[in-house]
Amino acid sequence: MRLILLTALILLLTVSTHTLAESVSVKLKDTIKQGSGTIDVFRAQTQNKNPTAAELEAFRVNNGGKLVFAVDVNEAANGTEKASSQGVAVESASITVVSGGVTTTFSDFSTPTRSMLAKTGTTERTGYYTIIGETGSSRVTPNANSDVNGSSFDEVLIITVGQDLSSATAVTLNVTLLDTNVSLGDPEAFYDFSGGFEDVALISDEDNAVLTGLGAGQAEAPLVITQGQVLNPIDAWVYYPSSTEYFLAAYEDLYPVKGDYDFNDLVIGYRVGFGMNNGQVTSMLIYGYIIARGSSYNHDWYLHLAYPDGTSGSGTLNLFKPGSTEQEEGYPIAITQLNDFDQKILISSKTLMTQVGSEMVNTLTDKALVQGHKFSISMDYDALIDVSQLDTAPYDPYLYVKNSGYEIHLPNKPARLGISVNNSETGAGFKDSSGYPFVIIIPDDWEPPLENTDLGEAYTDFLNHVASSDNTFSSWYLAPQGSKVKGIGRGHWKW
Repeated sequence: MRLILLTALILLLTVSTHTLAESVSVKLKDTIKQGSGTIDVFRAQTQNKNPTAAELEAFRVNNGGKLVFAVDVNEAANGTEKASSQGVAVESASITVVSGGVTTTFSDFSTPTRSMLAKTGTTERTGYYTIIGETGSSRVTPNANSDVNGSSFDEVLIITVGQDLSSATAVTLNVTLLDTNVSLGDPEAFYDFSGGFEDVALISDEDNAVLTGLGAGQAEAPLVITQGQVLNPIDAWVYYPSSTEYFLAAYEDLYPVKGDYDFNDLVIGYRVGFGMNNGQVTSMLIYGYIIARGSSYNHDWYLHLAYPDGTSGSGTLNLFKPGSTEQEEGYPIAITQLNDFDQKILISSKTLMTQVGSEMVNTLTDKALVQGHKFSISMDYDALIDVSQLDTAPYDPYLYVKNSGYEIHLPNKPARLGISVNNSETGAGFKDSSGYPFVIIIPDDWEPPLENTDLGEAYTDFLNHVASSDNTFSSWYLAPQGSKVKGIGRGHWKW
């Protein structure tokens, strides 16, 4: 009896050791070359770090029955690929285990992102998992001994392994990248693979969380379907203005007084994506940034999209500190929707965007540029929504000015807030007596006027555009007077 109890205790301790042992991420010697890789999981780049079978089992147990690998994306610039955003697509991935003379293959794999892509020789797009990253970044994790610490590993590849590995004599990772039809341009050209190699590391649950939360290169990659942000099944995404561009909403906040009309009091970049299932909307993603704040006033920023009555859903609002994957205190926030989507996204712009020694941020000639906060929203809907019932872009990005109590919309939109001074204003408002608006929407490669510089002075074609009732000079925003605008391009604010 004692022998049985002792044996049971030893087995219990063995399992506990596998579960609780600290797994330290290790870079593997083999790589993915020219689109494929056969990687010996027992062979590390540094020989004295070679994982044992017991250690592999600890990795598997700590990652919830999965082996997780980090991949360092190393791609030539095709399509819209660049140093800050590049990627490949995965056609297949599997783990082959030899244990007790029996060979077993596990091929249930995933990554945090997907895209709709056409394989070479076809034009029909289907969903593939992708691996997205950026060049030369330093990944710092809580574990100083991790091979991910200080490395440029980007995204993770996850494979479910339904077998105890503690007696394995061979474990091999097999990866085949997708040969995309690059003749179609993006997104296929972005997710093609070059003749270079991708390094691979076996990583801990701790480093898995670091890399997945980082989302390296994802903000600038085309047609990204991010797993974990939305839960409903998706077979395609449609983005406005596109999967890589943003609308810019620029405000003059002295409404109804024209003021200095410099349209830099608050500048926000945003884009909206709709997740589709069988041609109907099932989810929504919103991404955006604070770009500039040239005002002594304080604001809340809202985004309103009209939906059919009876629409319901739930989601998450995220607010990231400038240049960081860390969220502000109190975020993420769970949000719900009934009927229209009408969400206060940014609270207190004056608190969020600050600069030492200046009340204005990114609107003065003698002050350095400052990065603003990034926000994102994910929504899942309880029922499919017909595309024809959706609102039209650029939707209704509006401002509530805390100091004056006014809300400010595009000219064709009515007031929405019961607390505002002008809460009964209709869509005929939000222009001055000469027909000039207080909100403008422009493409994202636009630079706001310097402080106290009239928009018509910084962009001389703007006056002609308004005088024509917006029918001519529609490209006015492409011809700035260089000395009268703040040079804050999207390469700075899209971090």
